[in-house]
Amino acid sequence: MGRYSVTLNFFLPQNIVSNLEKVDIQEDISFDWRKSSASHCTVKAIYISDKLPSKKELNAWVADASNRLNGQSKFKVQVKGISKFPNIIFADVHSEKLVKLHKSLFDILPSSQPQFEGENYVPHASMVVLKNPSKSDLKNNQLFGEFEVKEIQLVIWNTKNLDKPEIYHKFILN
Repeated sequence: MGRYSVTLNFFLPQNIVSNLEKVDIQEDISFDWRKSSASHCTVKAIYISDKLPSKKELNAWVADASNRLNGQSKFKVQVKGISKFPNIIFADVHSEKLVKLHKSLFDILPSSQPQFEGENYVPHASMVVLKNPSKSDLKNNQLFGEFEVKEIQLVIWNTKNLDKPEIYHKFILN
């Protein structure tokens, strides 16, 4: 993985993060998103590299995303259930509008992780990154909360300091 990542995402409200913090995870945790100030759901993964993208690249992505996000209405999401990827335990994020939005952005923006996008997109909020692949059998369908997404951000992540994302641009939804 590169040192820098650029995504379109929205951040989870604190009341939902607080509900996620109550889930007891009995595995070796490398990073706990629930204890950071940056618990989020990725709408579109754009870039991963060891170098920062140029302002020209960032501004081009903002312009391309604006074509889809200008006029985008607010939408509700439900955070319900827990699932896992091999090294990540996450909360499921449910919203048909989010899936449609992702697909429309997938067509116009570059993809840093195409194997997880398009038809393979799984809307989620990572809870923890594990040191080793999870051996837990996670059967949880708990409702952690619902909220309206009013804003999507283009964010630059430094993978060495995930607690301090740089919000490069905010797209306010109608």
